[in-house]
Amino acid sequence: MSVMEFLANERFIYYVITCLIAAATPGPGTLAVLNSALTQGLRKTLPLMCGIIFGMGTVSIVTLSGLSALILHSQLAFSAIKYLGGFYIGYLGVISLLPLFRSTRQALPHEQPKKKMTFYTGVILSIFNPKTLVFFTALLPTFIVQTNGLVQQTILLTLVLLICTFSVHLVYSKLCGFVAHFFEQRMKWVDGITGITFMVFAVIMLFKL
Repeated sequence: MSVMEFLANERFIYYVITCLIAAATPGPGTLAVLNSALTQGLRKTLPLMCGIIFGMGTVSIVTLSGLSALILHSQLAFSAIKYLGGFYIGYLGVISLLPLFRSTRQALPHEQPKKKMTFYTGVILSIFNPKTLVFFTALLPTFIVQTNGLVQQTILLTLVLLICTFSVHLVYSKLCGFVAHFFEQRMKWVDGITGITFMVFAVIMLFKL
């Protein structure tokens, strides 16, 4: 099957839709992008977005090497990834909630926020999220046509996922730019909602997965 035939395949269209839904669905990465875009702006959110893409690409390479299957079948390795990811997301939740406990005297208008979602934040959120590993290992293969060129198909499907994820996050960031002025005097609301949601994600990852 040629690349053009694969792209025209009905299964590929369903895959693109699945990628867009997965990228748009709230998760630790998407939440981090929304918070950063509201508080820091699009330009300072780009490193975070690139980190998320880099992390997903790294997981894809792990999948191609066959290590992901070993991790999923190793209780110790899977638990390590789950707990590292869960505790890191919980840490982000605590950092986001800290401004709520600062007095107005401590929060001076000219002070710049100390917290910032970085490239490394995005990498960690992607690599240590068990759902990313499960997506590449369990979901992605269901869209592969069982013909020659399985590696090429996997690479192509991975690129599509990365493009869809980056595009959705870019749209979210642009939309946040339009409403950021509304939240300018309500940043503690943003931090509070973000922190609580991160904590919920952490609990789900640590005790439900």
